[in-house]
Amino acid sequence: MFVQSIKFIEAHHGNKKKVSIYGQEYTNTTYKLAKMNLAIRGISANLGEMAANTFTNDQHKDLKADYIMANPPFNQKEWRAADELTDDARWNGYEVPPTSNANYGWILNIVSKMSQNGVAGFLLANGALSDDGTELKIRQRLIENDLVEAILILPRNLFYTTDISVTLWILNKNKKERTVDMNGVEKHYRNREREILFMDLRQIGSPYEKKYIELTETDRAKVVETYHNWQQAGYEDTYKNIPEFCYSAGYDEVAEKGFTLVPSRYIEFVNRDENVDFDSKMKMLQSELKELLIAEEKSKTDLLGVFKELGYEIEL
Repeated sequence: MFVQSIKFIEAHHGNKKKVSIYGQEYTNTTYKLAKMNLAIRGISANLGEMAANTFTNDQHKDLKADYIMANPPFNQKEWRAADELTDDARWNGYEVPPTSNANYGWILNIVSKMSQNGVAGFLLANGALSDDGTELKIRQRLIENDLVEAILILPRNLFYTTDISVTLWILNKNKKERTVDMNGVEKHYRNREREILFMDLRQIGSPYEKKYIELTETDRAKVVETYHNWQQAGYEDTYKNIPEFCYSAGYDEVAEKGFTLVPSRYIEFVNRDENVDFDSKMKMLQSELKELLIAEEKSKTDLLGVFKELGYEIEL
């Protein structure tokens, strides 16, 4: 992610020397590989003094970052003891994340590191979108605090390490109207307070290495364009809700649905079965099945004939 971030900056004519990279890693081998990987590319980074557990040994307690990317472990159990981290400053204003699942512990850790205009993007298991109990209370508060900007469901088989569909969350500390200079190009962001963009990407993507799915450059461009059009001024002319792809929901609608963030609860899906002529469909299947059974019987007869000619007749 760090290397791709630098490539992104260079592709947009930015200056990588103006970027400060911070990170933390639990596994010692991965920690060393990351430091080496960044060093050989000349990327200055602070990954902490050692490999360490983010929850129990935060290497960047005072960090406030403008951009955060993370791919934390999914559904991590027993990540803290029942009496551990109960008064941690990262949970201030929220319920203490349950010991049974670290998903919302990771979310609140990320929120605590966001600067005044900070934006965060991270992957989580889909269950975090609709968990009940303590997770629901935390999720509701995140929505009430207007931190959730976009929720994107990704296709299955997109990653080597898991075949499940996962979610990309985008949090934003500043959804107010403002103008930002991006390397000489002004971007005019509209006021998106009390709005959340939902996107379902499971209908797009192409086969990759037989068993995987990849989002092509065209796919990614479509997603990025939709997201940016929704964000910016004049979006009425460039963005629209598209069935089975995207939907912009207001706070009241989200509250009415019990603060769930499952995109399918908001995005319109087309019922392709309601206009199907059942009788015609069954007759077509009947004809196709008849042809298959006739072909199967002929193949069986031919195979039995071959064995008989070879002197190995098969009695049925």
